[in-house]
Amino acid sequence: MKNEEKKHILKMLMQDALTDEEHRALLSSKEVTHVMTHQWNGVSSETTDDADAENAIWQMICRRLWNRSSSKKITFYRIYSIAASLLLLLAMGSLVYFYATNKKMPQMYVVTSGIQNMEAVQLPDGTRVQMGAGSTLTYPAVFEGKTREVTLTGQAFFDVARNHQKPFIVHASDMSIQAVGTAFEVFSYDVEDKSEAILVNGKIKVGIKDKNTGSTKEYSVTPDTKLVYDKLSGAVTTGYVEADKYTSWRKQRVLSFENEQLSMIIPRLEQWYGRKIMCQKDLSERYRFTFKVRDEALDRILYLIQVSSPLKYTKQDNGDFTVELKNKQ
Repeated sequence: MKNEEKKHILKMLMQDALTDEEHRALLSSKEVTHVMTHQWNGVSSETTDDADAENAIWQMICRRLWNRSSSKKITFYRIYSIAASLLLLLAMGSLVYFYATNKKMPQMYVVTSGIQNMEAVQLPDGTRVQMGAGSTLTYPAVFEGKTREVTLTGQAFFDVARNHQKPFIVHASDMSIQAVGTAFEVFSYDVEDKSEAILVNGKIKVGIKDKNTGSTKEYSVTPDTKLVYDKLSGAVTTGYVEADKYTSWRKQRVLSFENEQLSMIIPRLEQWYGRKIMCQKDLSERYRFTFKVRDEALDRILYLIQVSSPLKYTKQDNGDFTVELKNKQ
């Protein structure tokens, strides 16, 4: 097999793009078969110390490389060529094994909700998920092993099917949430500075990884509690909320806010409309609003905020918005 053919096969194998015919040809290749058989036969049936085994294998490789020439002066190029060929064959053997092993992995599903859209999903275990706008959920066709794990980017409400033997775990960009049978919301968009977990009932454990130390700290969250992780400062705070009302969007399938801070409202409006809304932190945490969003344009929502508060909005040339205090007369 020529080097160009090897490179092509490796590339196609890594991209999982080999046809069945090419896959069978690769498995029946003399070079691959030779390497795999040699590795199999070279494994001792007796249990030995790992360090001793590694040293013995290394010494054997060195002897075989250096004894291939009768001369003691072997050029660097020849050694490099032999090592490169050996590594290529070993890599092909390893990739064939990796490819065959991963063929057994369960099929994965990816569900994405668009702008101003919500998606409802039922997972294989019976867990019901209500996704917010601009969100992506990845989950397997079958939950195998000792846990039920999914990955979320965005906003979703989980009504988890109870199974004490198999904890349910949601992986978000900066935290993981573990539950058994409970209901909670996760708000974790990559573009947002904060991630949230809000518990309606049951109990969840939120694991957050410290970016400096790499260690993970767990937080237990009780019902009607909101945990907020600040991605910029690394601070974690918890506070009381009426969780059922806070997450009422899941029932009505529209954005719904009841006496909520503008700091909570703005990120959700941004994801719903796909536009950026800039507002100073002190202003966004000072004012609260109650309203629902159905099919109104973002300009209309911001206009209602403007006429009911000391705030005003400005639309930028790129379609984004700025919210600030009205000019004093």
